[in-house]
Amino acid sequence: MKKYRTGLLVLLAIIIVFIGSLSFVSFSGAFSSDKKIDGIEDVAIKFDDFEIPKDVKVVGIGEATHGNKELQIIKREILEKVVNNGDGRAIAFEISVGEGLMLNDAIHDPDSDLVAAVGDQTYPLYDTQQIVDLLQYMKDYNMTVPYEESLMFYGVDMQDKYTGVYYLQELIKKGTDLLSKEEQDVISSIELSDFNQSIEKRDFYQGVYDRLSASDNLKQKQLALVFEMILERIDSPDLETETKEFGDNRDYCMGKNLMSCWTLEDYRGYSQIVITGHNAHVMKGSASCIYDEDDLTMGDYIDRLSGGSYFCIGTDYYNAVVDIHVAGTYDDKYERTTISTCSENTLAYQAKFMEDGRFCLDFSKITDENSKVYDIINNYNFMGIVGEGYSPSQDLYKGERMKVIATEKFDAVIYFYSITPIKTIHY
Repeated sequence: MKKYRTGLLVLLAIIIVFIGSLSFVSFSGAFSSDKKIDGIEDVAIKFDDFEIPKDVKVVGIGEATHGNKELQIIKREILEKVVNNGDGRAIAFEISVGEGLMLNDAIHDPDSDLVAAVGDQTYPLYDTQQIVDLLQYMKDYNMTVPYEESLMFYGVDMQDKYTGVYYLQELIKKGTDLLSKEEQDVISSIELSDFNQSIEKRDFYQGVYDRLSASDNLKQKQLALVFEMILERIDSPDLETETKEFGDNRDYCMGKNLMSCWTLEDYRGYSQIVITGHNAHVMKGSASCIYDEDDLTMGDYIDRLSGGSYFCIGTDYYNAVVDIHVAGTYDDKYERTTISTCSENTLAYQAKFMEDGRFCLDFSKITDENSKVYDIINNYNFMGIVGEGYSPSQDLYKGERMKVIATEKFDAVIYFYSITPIKTIHY
């Protein structure tokens, strides 16, 4: 018996060492070649010199992870490029439509507390100083121009049942002339925790949406977005029993909602809008690298609904320490942790040799078919794709990476050698 016990302990030790070795190799890139790719200097673009096409309607900026500072800072940097060099004055986030308008109200209010505003959101991953800095930039800009010429903040997600109605009820409490007295009375009577009340009032929501969307008043048109989102949630597949169908519908609705936001921007005279979210939502093409062959992403729907006028920028890293939500912890038990990961992306490794540890590739400018970089971007390679909801099983099957042909998913990619974790303010 003692011999068997000893053998079992030895086997367990071997397994532990093996798993530890895999983790070390994965994160450290122990077997990576420490040299530049031939010709990388000829095509690598400094971020300051990176140009976004002026003739596209939608500019997408993806996150390889939701939990890193550098990938949140890039949102503001892309918005500033569009504001300063393009024809856009708005950014949309992968957050609920109601919460997007809450933040939009905050960046137009000279007395708003932006730290409190991000803390009021249901998305802890955007409860960071980096998002406060983005909102502060937008608020400072807005204090110098009329509302019609200001920077706008939108949300496009429809998965939350309650934030749309919550936003409307808070708006009514503050006082608004965008809704009639009768409409305000109906909305105020709805119990937030009972979504069936909203389902029963579908015709009411449809009527208010029709009225607001047909208005010539910009703020009423913006408020119509909330009613559109509530209608989408009422009509969506059930999240618990039809999970896959709900996810497919969610990406479609986010793409449709983004184009509703673009229509509003076009109405006030601006031809571009920025959309940001996870790489898995923002990228073009099917999500077959992650899900099923026929699954389409938000970016794919945006590309189709915009008539192909979508410029999609991905992000990637080589090494990352990611702040991430722990799967299965919610409400009072909510917990975040940090994990270390390596994408093993050959191109991201090249950022080690670049100024500021990052560089950009515009795939349309890489035309030499005999070059090493051309070969890499047009063949399957790993890219990082860390979502929310970490569990130890991800370490075993490398769930934080996807294998894709970069040119099929993105028009450009911003590569980082090493990225650092966010720090949430209120969680």
